[in-house]
Amino acid sequence: MARPSVIPGIKARLEEWLDQREAAYLAQPEATRQPTLPMTPDGKVNVRAVAQAIDLKPTQDKYLYEREELTQLINCIAEGQRLQTIGSRVNPTEADKAIKQKIILHAKNAQEATQSATEAVAAQQELLDRIRALSAELAVSKAEVERLRARLQAVETGVWITMQ
Repeated sequence: MARPSVIPGIKARLEEWLDQREAAYLAQPEATRQPTLPMTPDGKVNVRAVAQAIDLKPTQDKYLYEREELTQLINCIAEGQRLQTIGSRVNPTEADKAIKQKIILHAKNAQEATQSATEAVAAQQELLDRIRALSAELAVSKAEVERLRARLQAVETGVWITMQ
């Protein structure tokens, strides 16, 4: 028999705890409100601290990251308290710049590879044309050599006589 899911129990405890944190946040004077959710030094929600606050086992805190219904509850309150949400990057512009640079580099490499391949195909075609021309020239030369050999043989056997 399958064990019952622990998610509904976690969700109920999380909702209750988040309601308390939101009430504490809203009770502060609007001009000086500080986030009541635990946060990291860089302004993100501290999910491990949330897990400890609602008495999750260390093996269960992963649900706060993985289960969308739990993540959305936390993110909703975090956004209201102007914290970075679960899964957000600390400095998205720097990460975006790095990704953009990698994309540019790969695009440049692909363009260079395409140009090199095009040049290689053109060089190959040029070489094939040259081989065809030389093959034709060689065939003409072989025919000339055969004709001259036949003429020489005819002269040596006495069949060929030149008259002057």
